[in-house]
Amino acid sequence: MNIFYDHTTFRQPYGGIPRYFREVIARFLDRKDVDVHLFMGIFSNRYGLEKMKGRYAAYWGCQKPRVRYTARLCNFMSDQCWGLFRMKYAPNGGKGSVYHPTYYNFSGMSRSKIVFTVHDFTHERYRHMFPSEDPTPLLKRKAFERADALICVSESTKNDLLNLYGFKPGYPIKTIYHGYNDLSSFSTLNKPLSSYPYFLFVGPRDGYKNFECLLEAFAASPALKKDFGLVCFGGAAFSDDEKKRFSEFGIADRVTRFEGGDDILAVLYKNAVAFVYPSLYEGFGIPLLEAMSCDCPVIAGNTSSIPEVTGNAALLFDPTSAENLVNELQRVAFDGNLRTRLIKLGRQRRSLFSWDRCVEETLALYRELLR
Repeated sequence: MNIFYDHTTFRQPYGGIPRYFREVIARFLDRKDVDVHLFMGIFSNRYGLEKMKGRYAAYWGCQKPRVRYTARLCNFMSDQCWGLFRMKYAPNGGKGSVYHPTYYNFSGMSRSKIVFTVHDFTHERYRHMFPSEDPTPLLKRKAFERADALICVSESTKNDLLNLYGFKPGYPIKTIYHGYNDLSSFSTLNKPLSSYPYFLFVGPRDGYKNFECLLEAFAASPALKKDFGLVCFGGAAFSDDEKKRFSEFGIADRVTRFEGGDDILAVLYKNAVAFVYPSLYEGFGIPLLEAMSCDCPVIAGNTSSIPEVTGNAALLFDPTSAENLVNELQRVAFDGNLRTRLIKLGRQRRSLFSWDRCVEETLALYRELLR
């Protein structure tokens, strides 16, 4: 079986979508019945797919130089080179192969079976949080019209697809859950990076990620402000506006940020009082399972796909209510028995998800399309 993956998502160094494709592609490379053709283009991604280049049926990629103002040029060059890659390795429009674009923009491979993974509908639900010229909703609609099959990462996302786009296409729509990376194997797990107990927030902090709710909740509790801290991992460096908010809340010395790879993230999960996920909307939510893999209690917003992923293994709260979140933060902070129970439930819950299962179900869909 010939499978083609393009370059779009690999413009990001890190993130949920490139992580998903990294895990799927890497596992396909272990199979003798699959020939993977990967075009990474001029990429910024840090997940290491380029290190496996000798195992692909075809591969092209070049790591983007760290030079300012070159992104648009690199993207243009990647798009042009993708055409050359297709001409060489997918003659006849890719007939008899599967083309799985890594985002909603796609080109070429007119005679292949095309599969898109639908990750979420944040652009549709929170349009005001994105630039007015953002083309993502239009790209999605065109992708859905062209697809031979769609993979939704949760039942919540599948329901959003049918409700928001108001159509029932005549092709398969299959829910295939993500897996997670078990970060518990890192040898540095027992070396805390903070000198005080802390709650952990992971990823971008703006828009629907709803970091402001966590900030308000933490600052509203004198007991938490006195003895605990907030640690952020990833996302952009703290802006001047964020630093101003920290000062206004009187917690400027209690909020810190780290960045790096999975080794640093694992340390932070393992030693946190709890991982807090106040997002207003998620298509899946891989960090929920990453936290559980490190025996980190989870507090998360009771919305979209989050309850579908966590089951009863997390404390769920109304993500529009900082007051509601305060109660859950204090419960976890001061109740050791509750933390122990959440860790035990997390171990049970995480066993339901795996990248291997995701790959097997994805491969079954590819085979169905090529019959």
